[in-house]
Amino acid sequence: MVMKLCCAPGCDDLAVDGGPRCADHQAEREAKVAAARARAKAGVAAHGGDRFYRSARWKDESKAYLCRHPNCAECARDGLVVAAREVDHIVPHRGDPKLFWKRSNWQGLCKPCHSRKTAREVWGHRGVSKNPAPPP
Repeated sequence: MVMKLCCAPGCDDLAVDGGPRCADHQAEREAKVAAARARAKAGVAAHGGDRFYRSARWKDESKAYLCRHPNCAECARDGLVVAAREVDHIVPHRGDPKLFWKRSNWQGLCKPCHSRKTAREVWGHRGVSKNPAPPP
């Protein structure tokens, strides 16, 4: 295995197991990520629609939507046919009931695509495109 220096500025220690950081800086990075994840999970945006998602109406309507739109919209853009398992809000509703129930703002996604999209929205990961305009 090729050994390399830690990527942290000014650190002369070797990176752990071919990773980018030494043990100290890796632990520091993991603590920062864990704290950011905890803040995101506790935030208003993360719980903005909790009462809607628990409702019988959502359970019924999302199930019916997936019956009518059985394929993942993201995978379809890449020419793949993958079953949609979750209903996504194209434009995040942030607890707004009007936007939450607007079916033109819904799309079926497979679990991996929905997780990636949510991560981009919550964490602002690289490669994020600007949020689309609200649907008409």
